[in-house]
Amino acid sequence: MKRKPSGARFRNLVVRGGAIYYERVVGGERIRFSCLTDDWTAAAAVRDEYEARKGIGTASFLRVQVPLLADFAKRYLAEDASHLAPTTLADRTRYLAEDGALLLELGRTKLDELTPSRVREWWNAQAFGTGAAPPALPGHRVRKKPRTIATGRTYLDALSAVLGYAVELGFLAENPVDAMRRSLHRRARTQRGRAEGESSRDVAPIEDPEHIRKLLDAARAEGLEGYAYVLLGLDAGLRRGEALGLRWGHVELGAGDEDARRALLVEESRSRGGEPGPTKSGRSRRVALSFRLRAVLEALYARREKPAAREHVLSSSFHRRAWERIVEGAGIGHRRFKDLRDTFASTLVSAGVPLAYVSRQLGHADVAVTARHYATWAGGDEYRDPPRLQPGELPADLIARLGEKPSPLTVPSSASARGASYQGARDKNAREVADFTGEELERETGFEPATSTLATWCSTN
Repeated sequence: MKRKPSGARFRNLVVRGGAIYYERVVGGERIRFSCLTDDWTAAAAVRDEYEARKGIGTASFLRVQVPLLADFAKRYLAEDASHLAPTTLADRTRYLAEDGALLLELGRTKLDELTPSRVREWWNAQAFGTGAAPPALPGHRVRKKPRTIATGRTYLDALSAVLGYAVELGFLAENPVDAMRRSLHRRARTQRGRAEGESSRDVAPIEDPEHIRKLLDAARAEGLEGYAYVLLGLDAGLRRGEALGLRWGHVELGAGDEDARRALLVEESRSRGGEPGPTKSGRSRRVALSFRLRAVLEALYARREKPAAREHVLSSSFHRRAWERIVEGAGIGHRRFKDLRDTFASTLVSAGVPLAYVSRQLGHADVAVTARHYATWAGGDEYRDPPRLQPGELPADLIARLGEKPSPLTVPSSASARGASYQGARDKNAREVADFTGEELERETGFEPATSTLATWCSTN
């Protein structure tokens, strides 16, 4: 049998068991039957004869039943969006708001009047990717920041989901968004389109070592939990939801701080501080635990009086506002929590850590995703020696070298110098955590930390 030709002429036709079937949902009822042929043109004729006999797709058939986009969007959210992740559903609901950019202009349009040209008119009016400010919406503040192509694609995804459900229910013969996407695909193949779609445009690592020092100082000032929050992004590359979803039972400290098996098991995500759910990729992964992050988590565990394995490392109230306070206290301008993850990845890539390893640590679907985002830091044709790690060190410990002189990732050439540098960094991290936890405990309880050492906890667990 020949492969199904493209185009609307062969809509609602699928292959099953070597024969071509007609499938369509009309008025909530699924229709399916064999066209008794393996020829696509003949099957299309059978479909047309059947639809003409039943009145499916005719103007008289649709005139009474086709709803407005705004009304059908509500039906879609109620009937066909329950499978979405909570945050995706929240975003989809926001993009389909009655007073939003999509439904405010197209909401009063009947589904069968949403042609590809009408969708294009709406897209042009929103000025996606043009650098111009979008039109003002009634009741909304004037938006001066231009909308990107990526934002436009997100709106198209929401519209396509609604219209795709309309196709399933028989209100439409095809999804008009598909033509718009083909147009965007052609545009993406131009020089300007490739520049607009460059994945690394949204990657913004913190490359100034002084800014990283200020950020860590501000995190310590926020509290032990704040310090752990920042290091989960900076030293482990966790997404914000993954950091908030981390449980104590998923923290593997190892037999000691030089045990290379120390790691975090990333299995859940609490996106935007909501209910736990799967990670973005839907897969779990093991992430290496740096010396300083291990020490901070160990101290936090002791201060919490050894919480149960199911308890979260970060409290449910610890969310965006804490990050905003940390960034404001650091005085480094606007920064996203995601920038910590970008700093983690770009630092390891620029140090010569294999891309496949970095990809696994980040939880990307494949190495190609990592390459698209962080190719700028891979050094191009320049050869780089793999980083030299000291006993017990993991690649994640390279992040702590940011800000060292003369180069953030320079390791002294001689063995003695390397050992001194390594031990000095270890001692510095230990002092920072010890001083910090002592101050924190005394500030919160009024008692000196005395003998509540981390080694005691390690030996009894």
